[in-house]
Amino acid sequence: MARTLQSFLTSPELARIARMAATLRQLDAHWQKRLPAELAQHSRVISLEAGTLLVSTRSGAIAAKLRQLETRLVAQLSEMGLEINAIRIKVQVETRPFERKKPNRNLALSPKALQVLASGTAQLADSPVKEALLRLIAKRRNRE
Repeated sequence: MARTLQSFLTSPELARIARMAATLRQLDAHWQKRLPAELAQHSRVISLEAGTLLVSTRSGAIAAKLRQLETRLVAQLSEMGLEINAIRIKVQVETRPFERKKPNRNLALSPKALQVLASGTAQLADSPVKEALLRLIAKRRNRE
């Protein structure tokens, strides 16, 4: 059975995902505050599982420096009341700029697609999602 967009937006699954995302944003903000600026801009919190904070970086050198700071960072984050026992650093190497594919920024929607999207959006309760969809529809209609 197909679920309506409204039933998905009010579902417990989406609420759980939203809470997890908010928690990760807060953890990342705490993480960023505890690091020197040159390290903070090159690392992000990915998850927290069983007391282990998983952090991503694109550089092996940054990962090595973060590993040197691990004991101090764990202590600082624990002092804030966060239940963190360890930090695991994951290096995710980025492809070179000349190897990257350019994203397709010209994502046009047909008039029929805009009409269907507008009618579905009209059925939603007032929410940030509805406002974002209305802005998207208006922006796409202005391009026509």
